[in-house]
Formats: sequence, structure tokens, C-alpha cells
Amino acid sequence: METLFGILTTQQWLAILRIGIGLWWIKSVWHKEYPKFVQSGMMNWTNALLDNHPWPAYANFQRKIINFQPKLFPYLIVLGELAVGIGLTLGILTPIAVIGGLFLNFNYITVSGVRPKDITINECFRVDQGQNYLMIVSEIVMLFTISWAVWSLDSIFGLFGA
Repeated sequence: METLFGILTTQQWLAILRIGIGLWWIKSVWHKEYPKFVQSGMMNWTNALLDNHPWPAYANFQRKIINFQPKLFPYLIVLGELAVGIGLTLGILTPIAVIGGLFLNFNYITVSGVRPKDITINECFRVDQGQNYLMIVSEIVMLFTISWAVWSLDSIFGLFGA
């Protein structure tokens, strides 16, 4: 098998990318201030963003989703990020974890990455989006290059053609 940079194979480098993005998702869960995040912080911030979102149809759609179960929704975000992180880090159900990560990143961009009508609501609407774009590109690469072929539970169990 040919190596890239004379150190590791291409599949091993892709596994490192997968593990690194997985750990990034786990870090995203780790740094949240849980009492504030789940009690009101996440919902208040998201609703403020949606109230000032430049695309009313999208804002109404998102508001219906998050306000359906407002006490449950912050926990779903945390569990979703944790599931994606564990799935990518361990390489278990990797394609599903990658698609989950893409879904989360696209939603984060469309909620907080567009200029709000009232700029004081989110003055840094572009600042944190580089992370989301980087993760989206990495997740697309992982999905289309079968990044779970080595160093993964998927490869050990023979899942997804690994």
C-alpha cells in the first residue's frame, strides 16, 4: 500500500482526519455551560436569532421545530453533537455520524451565520462560521473517501464496505 508523505497510507491520514473532527465535536459538547445552556440560554439565543433572521420562512420553520419541545431541544443538540463525536472518533456507524455532523453544521450556519436584521443580536455572525465551513468540507471528504476503512469499529465489524 502506498504511503502519503512516506509516513502513513492515505486511508490512515483520512482516519486521523475523522478522529480529529470527532474529537472536535466532543470538545463542542465539553465546553458548554450546561445549566445555562439547557435551562434557557440556548433557546433564548436561538429565538433571538430567528426573530431577526433575514429569511422569514426559514426562521418560522426553525422556530416551529425548536419551540415544539423547548425543554428537550437543548438536550437534543448536546446528544446529537456527542453522538457525532463518538461515532467519528471510534469510527462506528461513521457514514451516519458524518451525515449527522453535516446536518448540524449546515443548521448552525443558516441560523447564526447570516447577517441578522438587527446586527446587535449577533454582531459576530461571520466570526465562528469558519469552524463550521471547515467541518463541512472535512465531513464531505470523509464521506466520499470512506474514512472509516481503517482504525474504526466499522472496519473491524465489516460495516459499510470498510
